[in-house]
Amino acid sequence: MAIYINTKTRNTIETDLVVSGGDWELVGEQQASDKEPTVPELKAKLDELGIDYDKKAKKPELLALLESAESNQDEAE
Repeated sequence: MAIYINTKTRNTIETDLVVSGGDWELVGEQQASDKEPTVPELKAKLDELGIDYDKKAKKPELLALLESAESNQDEAE
């Protein structure tokens, strides 16, 4: 399952299909990018991992949650 984000509207979708064209970009580990993730991208990744968060959370809090989840996932492997 892949998550895509629309670069203009910041809407996200989750699908098994490949989305191409328009303003859609792949989000998450599959996307090779040097830029820091946006708040919608962070929320999409947390949703993908099934992690609960405050919908009004700011970027630093979302980053901390994601980093914590990823480090816990690495330890479990």
